[in-house]
Amino acid sequence: MGELGSDGALAGIRDSDSPDLRAHIRILIDSTEPGVEEIILDSLADAGPARPLLCRVLAERDPDRDPDYALRHFYEAADGPIRRRLGHEVYRSPWVWLYGITRLRNANPVDHITPDATHWLATRRQIAVTALGDTADPAALPPVIGRLRDPKWWIRTEAAAAVRRLAKSGVEIGSAAEALARCLQHDRQEVIEQAAAALALPALRERLRCSRATLMPLAGAIVDNALDGVVAPLVPLWPGEE
Repeated sequence: MGELGSDGALAGIRDSDSPDLRAHIRILIDSTEPGVEEIILDSLADAGPARPLLCRVLAERDPDRDPDYALRHFYEAADGPIRRRLGHEVYRSPWVWLYGITRLRNANPVDHITPDATHWLATRRQIAVTALGDTADPAALPPVIGRLRDPKWWIRTEAAAAVRRLAKSGVEIGSAAEALARCLQHDRQEVIEQAAAALALPALRERLRCSRATLMPLAGAIVDNALDGVVAPLVPLWPGEE
């Protein structure tokens, strides 16, 4: 298998400290070698700490695949107390995106995750909005927009980042413009920065320009930077996120 040999990408992906980890991930995602998916699937049983990442690679390669492989390995890794604490198990866990379950359409991630977007517990809402942003599903946008009005500033920040991720995956985000513009009036810099970064996307850029005149100095400076192409980064959800 060439690059999938013991010294290649499949072996390299098991080394989480490798400086070439992202390159190994991209090789596995993009490879057109015959049988590559079967080789990855066969390696999951003894993949150890690399198992979630390899599950994510498979989801990136084919979002329409049967999610059983990822769900099975998640539950094998989770003991009883973890399951009880999470309640809904994988769909209430950050592992939902590490295993790539957010990208597997047949796992119905939006249906499972959306109820937690309005949960009374802020931690649940935060995980939900982050996971929804990773689904690449237009149906995830309305609940994400709802969290742009969340009373917790860090959830608003995550919601603005989720809008950016949905846009990167091709979702039309025009309906988020007004809620994002309101976030520019927030008193937390983190909220303003992520909202400005989302509004700086081509589909919303004109709304960002229109907002500039009514802003306080700090927000105005952030918006000016965003209009010049200087925006807050997106913190990667997993090592292969681009």
